[in-house]
Amino acid sequence: MLSELPRAMRRALAAAGNKSESGGESLLLFDLRQLGFVLRQQVEIVGVGRVDFIIGERLIVEVDGYEFHSERRDFEEDRRRDAVASSLGYRTLRFSHLQVERNDPIVKASILAALARGDHL
Repeated sequence: MLSELPRAMRRALAAAGNKSESGGESLLLFDLRQLGFVLRQQVEIVGVGRVDFIIGERLIVEVDGYEFHSERRDFEEDRRRDAVASSLGYRTLRFSHLQVERNDPIVKASILAALARGDHL
């Protein structure tokens, strides 16, 4: 099926990568790469677990869909992970799938602000 798509669309899909675990992650990855961001995806951090993205060395970006984060235990686990990441020197930005899907300008603005402050170093 991919081979039948126009070349530009095949390139766009290739740029989105194959590590995303949700549509929101794919959308954000594509958007950030279009802006020139270099990021790593699905990175394992000891004590934290796997995170959606890391920009630079220390900026974690997570995309949470309500479907997998609606239970109290999931909510609490995300807070625990964020606290451990913070204790290890990371900064976590957490966005909802809906924010990413709707291309909410605050998502990119938050990431840019964190980078401007050096939170990724």
